[in-house]
Amino acid sequence: MKNLITALLFTLFAATAFGQTELDKKLFQAVSDGDSARVEKYLKEGADPNVQKGVGFLKMSQLIIAVQKKHVKIVKLLVDNKADVNFKDAFKTTSLMYAAHSGNLEIATYLITHGADINANDEQGNSVLSAAKESKNPEMITLIESSINKKVSDK
Repeated sequence: MKNLITALLFTLFAATAFGQTELDKKLFQAVSDGDSARVEKYLKEGADPNVQKGVGFLKMSQLIIAVQKKHVKIVKLLVDNKADVNFKDAFKTTSLMYAAHSGNLEIATYLITHGADINANDEQGNSVLSAAKESKNPEMITLIESSINKKVSDK
């Protein structure tokens, strides 16, 4: 349900930009279109991977859009260009929570290895682990549980 609401919010507020240059707008559109070649081009030209769109507190990050659309290559391009892996959307949900919920192991693993908060919670108190359990993907649940346990043992 959150994915549907987030997609609707993105669609409704796609024209609203916060501090975006023309290049940033092009990057956002390329991410939305799933065009990794254009994403790479605009990032090399200096587009900001952390520019958000939305109105008021209803802001959307490019990384969350890429995660929701399951664009692995774009997720990697954004993260490699310093996209904030722990940005929280209007529901206080992170990109890792969306990846865990969708059961996307490749994206979730990449986000975890690049500093995504394995212990993040959304505004309703849902965790990365509860998102993984909602996916009903046993490999995702194992990945998140082992990442949480590793984080605890590293302390």
